[in-house]
Amino acid sequence: MDLLKALQRTTLLTTAAVFALGATEAGAADNVATLGHISASVQGTMAIAETSSMNFGNFTFGAGGAACSPCSGDATLVLSDSGLRTTPNAGTDHIVLLYGADAAPVGDVGQTGSNKETGAQRPGFFAITGATATTMYVSFADNTGAIIDSSYDPSTHPGNAVTMTGPVPGSFTVDKFTFETDTGAGGYTQAAPGVTDIYGTSVLLTGATATLRVGGTLHTVATKSPTVGHYTGTYYVMVSY
Repeated sequence: MDLLKALQRTTLLTTAAVFALGATEAGAADNVATLGHISASVQGTMAIAETSSMNFGNFTFGAGGAACSPCSGDATLVLSDSGLRTTPNAGTDHIVLLYGADAAPVGDVGQTGSNKETGAQRPGFFAITGATATTMYVSFADNTGAIIDSSYDPSTHPGNAVTMTGPVPGSFTVDKFTFETDTGAGGYTQAAPGVTDIYGTSVLLTGATATLRVGGTLHTVATKSPTVGHYTGTYYVMVSY
């Protein structure tokens, strides 16, 4: 029995030696490490508040699709962050813009065209206060928190958009938000355009406060038949350092 135990111990020791020898010959490592990094910053409390709602103004349907009933979902109405309306894709739905009494250029700095705020249309205005950094990142979401792409970072969240309610709910959606900061000197004088880097899309701040202007693109929706009336929607504007 003593000889058998000795042979068993010899076998086990020999096996362990082979395992150790194999690991040494292969040059493998059973433990690796790398260095991680952590960052944090202390900032002042920043606040943002809507001072004027976005309004795509008055329009109707005409030409190729007089009633848009039902719509094909191929027309767009772009409201720039400086208040200019255009219909780059009229489509078969064919959006026709309506104007106020003054259909002539209003002469704001940097703005051309005959339809900027001559009707009900206007970009959204937001007041930012308490900022302590020189750069702020801007992003958008619908009322459920789903991220909506801006014109600066397209196709990251395809299909997300604000759905508008009204006499015929779901007749219009809004996406492709644009933004810039206003100098606050009157008119529509741009202070800083959007700049995209690895962290997102940002604008430069000129001080502890800033005015953010926001535009977007309205789309008709296939199979919907919008009637005369007022359509509304909500969205989130998020700013961060």
